[in-house]
Amino acid sequence: METRSKDVASRFLEETEERDRIPAYDDLCTADYREHDPAMPQETVVLAEAREIYRELVTAFELRHTAESMVAEDDLVCTRFTVRGRHIGEYQGFPPSGRTFEASGQITFRFRGGRIAETWLNWDYQGVLEQLGAPGNAR
Repeated sequence: METRSKDVASRFLEETEERDRIPAYDDLCTADYREHDPAMPQETVVLAEAREIYRELVTAFELRHTAESMVAEDDLVCTRFTVRGRHIGEYQGFPPSGRTFEASGQITFRFRGGRIAETWLNWDYQGVLEQLGAPGNAR
């Protein structure tokens, strides 16, 4: 089960040219999925809200998440990742800058019945805003 969970976690986290994460929410997550991310305005969201937050991010940024390492035990998979991107669309009132960014993060997945039931994210959101020169975050 741990190997299968790691495969599902990778499919969820890593965008490819053929696939983004938006359909992955429905394909890989339970109907009662919960996502916890203290960097977002609402720290805990349900499946539909998580999908919409990600849609906003992927519209504003060319995103690429890369899993750097994974550890699985019982129903949990912990992943250290790097996210890279380029600011191509408006994000929360901040017009596209064309700038690129890179940040590290960690995500813990909890599985139930082979699907992702819950995630906890911690990533350098403030560092991304600084790299982009977002208003109030310029270096």
